Order: sequence, then structure tokens, then C-alpha cells
Amino acid sequence: MKYLRTLFALAIVPVLTVSTLRAQDNNGGSIPSHHDDGGFRNTDPGFEKPAFTKMAPWVISRLISFSSKPVADIPRMYNDGAALKQGKPYTITWVGHSTCLIQFEGINILTDPVWSDRIGPVGWLGEARASEPGIAMDKLPPIDIVLISHNHYDHLDEKTILTLSHNPNTRFFVPLRVRDWFEDRGISNVEELDWWEGVTYKGLKIICTPAQHFSGRWISDNNTTLWCSWVLLGKGRRLFFGGDSGYFSGFAEIGKRFGPFDLALLPIGAYEPRELLKPVHMNPSDAVQAFIDLRGKKMLGIHWGTFRQTDEPMEEPPKKLREEVERRHLPQESFLVFMIGETREW
Repeated sequence: MKYLRTLFALAIVPVLTVSTLRAQDNNGGSIPSHHDDGGFRNTDPGFEKPAFTKMAPWVISRLISFSSKPVADIPRMYNDGAALKQGKPYTITWVGHSTCLIQFEGINILTDPVWSDRIGPVGWLGEARASEPGIAMDKLPPIDIVLISHNHYDHLDEKTILTLSHNPNTRFFVPLRVRDWFEDRGISNVEELDWWEGVTYKGLKIICTPAQHFSGRWISDNNTTLWCSWVLLGKGRRLFFGGDSGYFSGFAEIGKRFGPFDLALLPIGAYEPRELLKPVHMNPSDAVQAFIDLRGKKMLGIHWGTFRQTDEPMEEPPKKLREEVERRHLPQESFLVFMIGETREW
């Protein structure tokens, strides 16, 4: 159902009026440019919505495929969580899609956690997983922080969030207006941030940074909540989590302000047809350029191999990533492609 929402989010003006929009920025100035009447917008000069007449037929064709479970040969390895209990200061585990477990100077962090078998407003009608999560939830170490990039179903999964919220010490970090969704479910341990706002939590600096995307969980809430990426600044390392984004000039600005990054988690999947999805989803070539803009040292490709959301073969993104790296004569060792469930130090 994600691309049914895409159709309306990109082509129709939001129909809800939200009264809690921040009237001023932190310095008492005017409303930031990414704030819009009743919601939010992309501000990059290159951003252009795809035409409604082109988007509609493709969205309808995608809806037909949601009822069947996709088949994909995505490499995976068994992970029983034992290595995550060794207390190493810097590890990264790819659980699948945009879900990663980051161990960062004694803090356990999950990004956009999704463990459900299907995602969507109605479970039986949602998109089915092609690949099981790389580690069972009950094998995870205690989670300190959960980062949410935006409220799409493949990034904000209700069943998973409710399970994680059973730990009273888990704190959720979300972009503007997403806190309401948590509070509606009785979850209060939530920190809500605007672009360029940051907090320090257990010695780790957590900064909400821009992305070029959109939001909405149904037709009536298009772009009424913010989307974002996240920057983590520790004592000895820096990490960037890209969430979900089209390529835009914001990557260079983030790199200028906070780079270089020791590790950048960047989306490389869900990009075809290109003429429709280029504004909001990077392909591997875009991701490589974003990595360069961010001044990254190593990159892990995420947002692929789990859900059949778009037209490219599910196994294709890492192949295209390797081709782009070779074409640009960049060091292969800087661009990581994990098996689902794989853990490495970073």
C-alpha cells in the first residue's frame, strides 16, 4: 500500500489542517522553509513531483502484486545474538530493509525497526516480506535508542514498536509530529526533533537532519509529519543513517556540518521506474554520490532485499552498486553489502 499513498502524497495537496505547526524557528525567526501550511515539504531546487497521470497507472499495477509473497535469493547468515553481547564498542548488524542494530560506545540503537511479516494499514493486504529478519527480536541486546526516519509502514511498524516499548528504558527519537502516533499508543518515552535540532543522550549526540522524501500512512495525512535522516556523533566515531531519501543537495550540507562519517547507512533499493521515483528514492548511483557528498569513509547499502516495492529485481541493488563503484574507480572496500543477519565491527 506504500505506493498507493505515494500517488496521493506526491500529487494531491494535503487535506488536513494541523494546528501544532511550529510558528518560529529556534532563534525566534520565521517559519523554516521546509514547514508548509498544515505540514511539511521538500525545498531542494531540483525537487519535482512526478505527474499524477504517470504515477496512477503504475501504482495500480503494483497493488495487484501485494497479495502474493515475493521470492528473492538474498544471502543471509544465522545470527543468534551472541556476538552482540561481547561489549564491542562499534558493531553494525543488518536485520533487513532499513533495520540495523548499531552498537555505539556502549549504546544499542535500532534504525527503523520492522519485524512484521507484512507491512501496511491492513496486515493481510500489506506488502509481504521476501526475507525474514536477520535476528529474532528476543535475541537482541537491551535497546537504548530507536531512530525513526518517517512514518511509512516499512519504516514505522506498529507491532514492532509496541514490542520494543515494553522496555521502559528504550527511548524513541522521531521527526516532528510523529510523537503523536506514539502517544496515541500509550508510549511517552519519545523525543521529537526538527531538522538540524539535536540532543545529547548518554553522551551520544543525536541530530535530526534533512532528507528528501514524503510522509503519510493513508490518504488523509499526506506530509503532515516530517521525514528525516539522523546523525550520531560519539566520542570516537561518527555515523549517518539516511532513512529513505531521493538524492538532494542536503547531503553535501550534512557532510559539511558533521562529516566526515566513519559509516554511512544509505538506501540503495526501490528505485524503478526511475522517472517516477527519482525525487524520493535513490538508486545505487545516487547513493554513491550521496556518500561522497557526506564525506563518508565506509558505506553500508540498506533499503533493499526485504520488500518487493518497486520494479527492479530485488537482488539487483548491490550489483548496481558494485558496477557504479567500479565505474568511478572507487575503493571497493569502502562500500559494504551485508548478508541479512550479518554483524561486523565498524
